[in-house]
Amino acid sequence: MLKRIPIYGQIKACSIYPVTDGVAADVPAAIDATITLPNIAFETATIQMMGSLTIPDHSRLGDLSLSITVPQSRYSIKLSGKGIKSYVARWVQEVTDPSGAVRVQGFTCYMSGYVTQIPESAKNPGGEGTSDYTVSLVKYRVLEGDYEHFNIDRASGKLVVDGEDYRSEVDALL
Repeated sequence: MLKRIPIYGQIKACSIYPVTDGVAADVPAAIDATITLPNIAFETATIQMMGSLTIPDHSRLGDLSLSITVPQSRYSIKLSGKGIKSYVARWVQEVTDPSGAVRVQGFTCYMSGYVTQIPESAKNPGGEGTSDYTVSLVKYRVLEGDYEHFNIDRASGKLVVDGEDYRSEVDALL
């Protein structure tokens, strides 16, 4: 029997909030933001088995970075700075349930990392300026309502994807 799954559709809105002393700002740095979430890429090892075979090490991550594009404003510069910066991104997405009912669902992304570039936008007549930030992540957590998709914390060695702790086997032996 074919099992139907929810279909994720259009993003309705996305806001980015800077976090200071563990508290998200009351005013978002950007209301119409675009956030490109990172690919979760694992470190690999090559073994010899009838030639070379590359296998992932599911206990170790490769580079984890995301990009944030925001309309340039006096608030958008609050996303930059030196040292580890923390942010909360919230977006609302349209979801079609297996029954055919359409609803909107809230998502939240908590992230901390190093800003690897402080952007300055192009100034062209008739165009709007945008600022593109790249953040090399130390912590990354994505929630769909109360459901946790990702919970990654490089500093504490946490690597949970879709409820599965990828480091539990290694950690149990340490």
